[in-house]
Amino acid sequence: MEAKKVMFSTRTLVTVGLLSALAYVLMLLESPAYIGFLRIEFSDVPAVVGGLSFGPAAGVFIELVKNLLKVISNTKTIGAGELANLIVGCAYVVPLCVIYRRYRSKYNLLAGFAVGTVVMCLAGIVANYFITLPFYSQMFGGMSNLIDMVGSLTPGFLPKIDSLWGIVIIGITPFNVVKGIMISVVSYYVYKIVRKPLQA
Repeated sequence: MEAKKVMFSTRTLVTVGLLSALAYVLMLLESPAYIGFLRIEFSDVPAVVGGLSFGPAAGVFIELVKNLLKVISNTKTIGAGELANLIVGCAYVVPLCVIYRRYRSKYNLLAGFAVGTVVMCLAGIVANYFITLPFYSQMFGGMSNLIDMVGSLTPGFLPKIDSLWGIVIIGITPFNVVKGIMISVVSYYVYKIVRKPLQA
């Protein structure tokens, strides 16, 4: 019994490590930028799969590793973007995995995706207002310059952006809602495919 337990723990560790590496690779495959700096990428999918299979701590670990690897390989943001990504990613993965692993059913999995998306959007408001945007404003020579840049790149169907809160609420939050839905759909079907092999 003890040997089996050790083998399972080793297998889990290896699997989580592979999911972390996959998350990092997916983090590099970004869509074209929206309003200058927002990009769709699916690096949260391996974290969701790991969290649903092995617990929320596994999901957090995968989020942490992928962002540490990104910091090491890309020094442009000096970690500010990666810190925000870590906060937002964990805010999505943790409630999703807690809900599903406590009440395992298809309904609660879908509810977990919905709650995770809402919490992710709320965390995104905080992270972008206090971390990401103040840092990027220094790169653009001040907050007013950043606001002008984002305003000029905002699609015409959205209200005019003329403040920091405008960037967060009008520009970033709807983007995070769409991103959360896309990640949820992809994660749902990926998990359906790999759930049995991972838990075998």
